[in-house]
Amino acid sequence: MHWIDPDHLPITRGKIARLLLNPHGHLDGVLLKDGTEVHIPPHLSGKLLPRMKIGDSIVVRGVRVRGKPLIVAVAVEPAHGAAVVDNGPQAEKTVERHTPTKAERWGYSGVIEYLVHGPKGDVHGVILDDGVHLRFPPHAAKRFANVLKVGREIEVEGTWHESPHGVVIHADHLARAGRPLEAVE
Repeated sequence: MHWIDPDHLPITRGKIARLLLNPHGHLDGVLLKDGTEVHIPPHLSGKLLPRMKIGDSIVVRGVRVRGKPLIVAVAVEPAHGAAVVDNGPQAEKTVERHTPTKAERWGYSGVIEYLVHGPKGDVHGVILDDGVHLRFPPHAAKRFANVLKVGREIEVEGTWHESPHGVVIHADHLARAGRPLEAVE
């Protein structure tokens, strides 16, 4: 949202409870201790991820998504360093590019602890109770809405990506635990 002046947006302050990662292991947002989810454009990952860790304070200027505890960040000020403003992906010359330590096909299961949202409020992933992130396209969340519930055990197959910041599985099959896996199309 490079066209929005962040100085005229509301300020949200909080402590980072969890880093949210995209399917490539890059920063996609943070979950604050009060339960507020902050979506951060992945093209800012390279500037922000090295300066943020769980427990740090953060100041965000952004737009709140209607009906969700979700803020789409326009400017982020981590505890360590100056604020980073979203000037659009084409303006970012230093994009975090790292090769994950692992990129293998895995089957996995766990209990859903949190639903992760995209910038328009649609579900595009979950965090399991062991901290593993599962990601899938938003249309899959609509199709599997009866499966993707907090507290429910699910099984998935997909590509496992391990980065220094956590583990992400890009799910291409999923189901409620004990049921046959279905393709995420």
